[in-house]
Amino acid sequence: MKVKASKVLVRALESVGVTAIFGIPGIHNLDIYEALAESTIRHITARHEQGAGFMADGWARSTGNVGTALVISGPGLTNILTPMAQALHDSVPMVVISSQIPTSYIGLGAGFLHELRNSTIMAQSAAKESIRVLDPHDIQPAVEKAYRTAASGRPGPVHLEIPMDVLSMHSSFTANPPAKARPAWYPELPEREIIKAAKIIKEAQNPVMILGGGARKSSKETLALAEKLQAAVIETCAGKGIMDERNPLCLGARLHFPSVRKFIEEADVIIAVGTELSPTDLWEKPLPKKGILIQIDLDPANFGRNATADIGIRADAGQALSAILKELEKGPNVQYPDKKTFLASLKEQAKKELAEITGMGKDLADMKDLIHAIREGIPDDGILVADMTGPAYVAISEYSAYHPSTFLHPVGFGTLGFAVPAAIGAYLANGDKPVAALTGDGGFQFTMAEMAVACQEKLPIPIIIWNDQGFGEIRRNEKARGFRSFIGVDNRTPDLKCFAASLGANYLLASSAKEVKGLLKTAFKESCPTIIEITPKERKH
Repeated sequence: MKVKASKVLVRALESVGVTAIFGIPGIHNLDIYEALAESTIRHITARHEQGAGFMADGWARSTGNVGTALVISGPGLTNILTPMAQALHDSVPMVVISSQIPTSYIGLGAGFLHELRNSTIMAQSAAKESIRVLDPHDIQPAVEKAYRTAASGRPGPVHLEIPMDVLSMHSSFTANPPAKARPAWYPELPEREIIKAAKIIKEAQNPVMILGGGARKSSKETLALAEKLQAAVIETCAGKGIMDERNPLCLGARLHFPSVRKFIEEADVIIAVGTELSPTDLWEKPLPKKGILIQIDLDPANFGRNATADIGIRADAGQALSAILKELEKGPNVQYPDKKTFLASLKEQAKKELAEITGMGKDLADMKDLIHAIREGIPDDGILVADMTGPAYVAISEYSAYHPSTFLHPVGFGTLGFAVPAAIGAYLANGDKPVAALTGDGGFQFTMAEMAVACQEKLPIPIIIWNDQGFGEIRRNEKARGFRSFIGVDNRTPDLKCFAASLGANYLLASSAKEVKGLLKTAFKESCPTIIEITPKERKH
């Protein structure tokens, strides 16, 4: 039986395992919404397409499953490009579906409503691929391809575009087994490189492991290898929590600290797993490498992108690490010296370097107190979603993550406004697991409208706002560069108590950073979001 193409689209989404979509309806995508109204897929209406994209990101980043967003053609697509670019930079699997003007008008420049000169070329700059469907019979295979592409290899966003007239046509639909039931595909293990890597690792005297986001699903294997080698483990921001940061072998996300960089430079073997060793994680300094670099990644381009790997192993992180461990078990057992006492002292030395590398000045003490209070106020498996704000830069190293994907931060593309909508997506994806957002007053105002979504959905998300009345990080940089006067950084902040009340949210004012611990515990018990405002001592009047 033939059905409307928009219904084929929605049934195809159901068949690949989509359970939630973040989007905004418009005239050009109403056919899709008509079909969604009859679907089991949950739709969450964002207040801006950027919010929808970040919600899909939070859903995907916290679970590893593909997030889905739905927008109209033209302004809907341009508005969601920023979240798409963030997802591309941070390897977050996401599918963005957009409508398109009728096929007879595409490329004419006739002035049709929501017309773009070339939407797919524009989207390609922020996606792994942009797919335009011009035949209703191609919708189902295009959907399957989009979700497969988003999740496979190095994950990332995929754009799927369907013109209005195609959506209103009729086509057939064949229900395939849900994509989530199909086994994940990984490249065959390169046996030669595994054996070579294991031989080098076995002979190492001072091995170091660096864990990136691509190792999120291999906590067990990374822990086993690290303990066998007594190897220090250093994480990227996306890799936080892959090893419990309370483990004495773990130095946390401190790739950018001078003492840790010196330690890496002295290592005879560096095992980098699921990381491109990006300039952002290294704070724009090259990897201090003298030893042999063994790199495990699904993207072979990473073997020469930021550092040249001596051995590149294109494989799933867990499978490769398991194979290396098996090789290490062959032959005589090697006992490696215990390094835990040394690593504890190195970690303490690194903490003393925090003020120098962040340049936070007098605010640093308050920021550290705030981060420690947040850690104590969030349950061990809870999720902290951090925006681009001063306390979050401190949190990269000072917030201890105990599990993978529990510290979410847009470190790569560096987008303001990420925290609140991403926290909404993460909460909805994780079955009521505690989720909190940390943002500055500047970043909060980028997507503050999405608070209405959290209120409407009755989500008990605490939103901690570091209110330094403007763009504090830029203010610090203007001061460091010797500006005669500040410009563009001292901005009026809304009355957050009144704002919360207008939406039906709760509001709590923290008199000190340490007080946030108790306020978080109160906020998690509510049936709506809670703004927790804290003003640094330097900005109080």
